Amino acid sequence: MSSPQRLIPLHRARHTLYTLLFGSAVCTGMLLVRYACTGKLHFTGFFGNLLLAWIPLLLALFIWRMPNEGRRRGWFWSALILWVLFYPNAFYITTDLIHFKKFGSDGMFRWFDLLMTTSFAAGGMFLGCLSLYLMHLFVRQRFGWKVGWLFAAGMLALGSFGIYLGRVLRLNSWDIVARPFKLVGDIFALLEPHSVKEVAAFSVTFFFFSLVVYSFVVSMARLHESELPSEAGSTKQG
Repeated sequence: MSSPQRLIPLHRARHTLYTLLFGSAVCTGMLLVRYACTGKLHFTGFFGNLLLAWIPLLLALFIWRMPNEGRRRGWFWSALILWVLFYPNAFYITTDLIHFKKFGSDGMFRWFDLLMTTSFAAGGMFLGCLSLYLMHLFVRQRFGWKVGWLFAAGMLALGSFGIYLGRVLRLNSWDIVARPFKLVGDIFALLEPHSVKEVAAFSVTFFFFSLVVYSFVVSMARLHESELPSEAGSTKQG
């Protein structure tokens, strides 16, 4: 049996989006400050990764706001498939911290590069959490809280594997169209004994990391959820 339907008031959704836009602007501003101080275009990839992190959120909002009759059409499934493909890009930014050896280069303060990179990573994580939360609610309201959490956990697990493909194998979401045979070949190569251990270790570790972050964000969001008046007295689950 499905859990009570929880609504997201429009003004709260706007406030969250404005906050994420503000955070993205701050990240971009820090990158511009670095360029102004050093004249070097290092770490500009962070900006591109942040833009990619916005794609699954925009797709989730598109699906969430779609009229019920539209969900039977092919473009709903197209949006859903695109969301699944682009979702790993959100949490992927956290792995940009791997560039810590370059912090402090070009005469810039090391602490500035650390804070800038962490800001981009946090922005990506929050974008990913909101995107997944919207889809989590979408599934929960139709199939119940258990299926909702199974969906969320499954996407976090799939996303963790996708992040490994992106960080280690340097693959991206476009490769499923641009280089599908290379993508399939590289994935099958990971089944070799010398690769399985690292893939499993990374995927499991990142899964629990992202699960902790997402669970915390969800727990905070639940403090502000509102229920339909007719269901206010229902027992909450999930």
